[in-house]
Parts: sequence; C-alpha cells; structure tokens
Amino acid sequence: MIKNKTTQDNSYFPTNSSSITVMMESHSQSSTNDDMKATTTGQIVASSKKLLKHPVQFTAEDLRTYLEPIIHKMIASENSLFFRQPVNPVAFNIPDYPTIIKHPMDISTMHTKLLRGEYKNPLQFCDDAWLMFNNAWLYNNRALRVYKMCTELAKLFVESINPVVQELGYCCCRQYAYLPKMMLCYGKQPCCEIPPYGYYYYYSNPEPSRFNLSSGEYTFCANCFHSIKSESILVGDDRTQTLVEIPKTLFLPAKNDIQEPEIMIDCIVCTRRWHQVCALHLDQIWPEGFICNTCIREYNIKRKENRYIAQKLTVTDLSSRLEERVNKFLLDKDCHESHVTIRVLSSSDKICEIKPQLKKYYPNQVADNGYPYRTKAIFAFQEIEGVDVVFFGMYVQEYDERCPAPNTRRVYISYLDTVYFFRPKLYRQDVYHEILIGYLDYAKQHGYMYAHIWACPATEGVDYIFRCRPPEQLLPKLKRLQDWCRKMLDKAITDRVVIDYKVKTVYKIFVY
Repeated sequence: MIKNKTTQDNSYFPTNSSSITVMMESHSQSSTNDDMKATTTGQIVASSKKLLKHPVQFTAEDLRTYLEPIIHKMIASENSLFFRQPVNPVAFNIPDYPTIIKHPMDISTMHTKLLRGEYKNPLQFCDDAWLMFNNAWLYNNRALRVYKMCTELAKLFVESINPVVQELGYCCCRQYAYLPKMMLCYGKQPCCEIPPYGYYYYYSNPEPSRFNLSSGEYTFCANCFHSIKSESILVGDDRTQTLVEIPKTLFLPAKNDIQEPEIMIDCIVCTRRWHQVCALHLDQIWPEGFICNTCIREYNIKRKENRYIAQKLTVTDLSSRLEERVNKFLLDKDCHESHVTIRVLSSSDKICEIKPQLKKYYPNQVADNGYPYRTKAIFAFQEIEGVDVVFFGMYVQEYDERCPAPNTRRVYISYLDTVYFFRPKLYRQDVYHEILIGYLDYAKQHGYMYAHIWACPATEGVDYIFRCRPPEQLLPKLKRLQDWCRKMLDKAITDRVVIDYKVKTVYKIFVY
C-alpha cells in the first residue's frame, strides 16, 4: 500500500519520505414513469402510492421472551461482577463518579425496565447496554481490571443479542462511531496537526465575515499555543495577508476526542431503525426512502434498481485497459470468480500555481503562469457478496508536452490508498501492482517519459483517500514501502514498461 503526499502543493515536502522517479520509453437504461404502478408479478414498487405503512410494534411479553435470556447470560458471566447492580460511589470510594457519569446504568436496572415494559423495541434495550459499557470505559483506565471485564462483557453481549435483533428485523445491535479525525493547527509550525485524543485550544470566531478570518473556529495544538509568550495570537486564513490579533484569554481548552456516530435511518414502512452503513442506503440513489429487507420480503416490495453500480459507470480508454490487464492476470491465476471493475471517477484540467516564495528561490527555473496538468481519480471495485466494494484508489497528475519544463511529459502518482478487502488475499498485492504497471504502460503509450511516485509512510490518524480503514490493517514503514515499490517496478522492467528507476530522498522544505 502506498500513501503519498500530493505534488501539487509546492509549500513543503514531507520528511522521511522518498521520491521514486521512473523513466519510460516515449510513444508518440433509463427509468420509466410506471413506478407508481404494481408490477406484473404482484410486487409493489417502492415509490408507489400503494405502499402502506406498517409500523412494527412489540408487546412487553415479546420483548421479555427475547431479551430476558440475554440478561441471565450476562449475569452468569464472571465479567459482570461490577455491572450487576448500580455503582455505589461511597462503597467504592469514588466520589467523583456522579460528576463524570451523568446517566448511570447497570444490568439490574435494565432487567427492571424490561419487566415493567419500559422498552418499546429491542434497540432501546441495546442502547442501555451500551450506555453501561461506555460509562465503564469512560470512567476507568484501560489498565484496570474493570475496564477489561467490561470489554469482555460487551463481546458476550454482542454475540448473544445480535442474532436476536436480526431475527426481529434489525441490522445489528452494535453502536458504530467514527474515531476522532486529525485536526489542523493554525500555529507557526508548518503542517502542524492536532492528533486524535490530543489537547488543543480553540477560538470561536463570532464574525466570519472579517477580512482574512472567514472560518468559524481556529485551533492551536497545546505546544504551539504555549510557545507563544505574548498575551495575544495573530490568526488568519492566509499568513501572507494581514493577520488578526486575538487575546489568548478568548481561546478555550479542549480535547480532540469527538467521535461521530454512524447515521441511523428508519424504514419508511415499519419504522425499524438501521445503521446507514448496514443498510447501504443513500438518499441520492433511493430518494423515496429506506425500506428494510424484512419489509421487502413480507410485503413483496420491489426496490428500485441501483443505477450507480461500478459496472454501469462511464468507461474510458484508461479504465478499460487497466481492467483488462488486471482481470487477465486473475484469469491466468485461475481466479474466475474475482472480477475487478476499474473506473476513472474524475478527470479535470488544472494549473499548478507556484507560490511567490518558491519563485524567489528559483527565479529562472519556474514558469510564471504555472504548470497545466490533468488530474484523474482512478478506483478499483470488486463485487463481494452482491455488493460493490472499493478496495483501491489512486490520484494522478499528468503534465503533457504542452507543459513547460521541468514537468514536460511527466506523470505523478500523488495519492495511492487501499483497504484490504480484495479476494483472494493471496493476490491482493499483485493486483495493486498490476494496476500501477498498467497505468505506467498507459502513460508511456501516450507520450509521457517520466513518472514520479511519492512513497511516503502514512501518518497514524491521517486520512488519505479512504475515510477510515480496519484497525487491524497495519500501516507500512518506509523500508517496507520502498521494497513494495521496488518489487512493482522490477516487474514493470520485466514487462518492458519501465526502462529504469531510482529512489531519492526528499528533504524538508517549507515555503509560505
């Protein structure tokens, strides 16, 4: 997996990175208006006015029948020792517990609510269970026994209740949340960032209309904030413009620990609530709303076809060449069930503008009007269990013969990112290599002579192309990343796509 810093930004080059320069030989269905009608098979179209609402209702007896065994199973676990009864701050000598935990919860309270019929659906029961677990994780240190017991009890809960809620027509019992993202620090240190769970100071801007102060909030990491010895801080969107002086007393402390919960959506027929990611639903594709699988089966509903699957997206010469190369490789390996679809999802012309300070460093070597190029976003998909799964993404920049030197006839692979979902796992890295070699071959056939790959080790918590990835997917170190690139380029030489390549160290340069 390669994760790269873009070459479009001339302001800096990342440290501990390497540039690989490659030299190549030069070569000059439409929808109808009948959606409101029932189909000939008796199905009801999802957008039809005939689609009736059937709100699901559970009796207290039903919920007790399904959920009380879960209560008993948790109580029987030795890991539930601290969770069977309400927490007693006096007995445990934790006087700050009520201050930190605003909404306490325990198994006995859940059982009482279940017996009294206070739960109206199984997800409310699950919400209380997660409230109990989250309270324990919030209050206790990871190294403590109670924290570890909570983790094991949560696993038991999920294993026990997930089949139950799915039987009742829901997607799952889990609570999904996106971990905190890396935040921008406006301090003087170039490219400074506030890592997940890091401490910072922020200023809420009451007048976003002010000159050079258009953002609603300005954030400084703790180090940058405390390194400023004056009583005020100069803040601005563009440091080359006039900055605004803000008193340090107006900055408030905070921690970058906000988790964004997964969106919940309701079935328009039965009102069952699903995770949007579990439902794989987008309003842009199904504007009539979400219909759960239970209702589709029970009420014989025909869901509108998704017209935006990978194979139906626009095919280009580049995408067809890459797709043909990758699938030929898989067929040669007898992987007949592993078809890959590749599409160019974006292609546009841009100009790489040169910052004024860089012109001062190289007054006679940079073009005054910038460097025109075409940027492309290339993605690879595989259908897994009936769903299109994107597993590879790449952004490239193409500087053709019309671009001034030194970028003439050069391509840059500026971003490359993967998630490890491709099957079979045995050929995952080979498929990545085939896509890259295929692109280099395409570039060579279109007259490009050099290619540059920024092989930079990824930074933990920094997004590249994909918003997030499985936690068990390890990030490669510099040497492993370089070896991965070398292996790919050695094969490209064998395939007579690349003549030669060399690895260069890129030094840190900051230009404002």
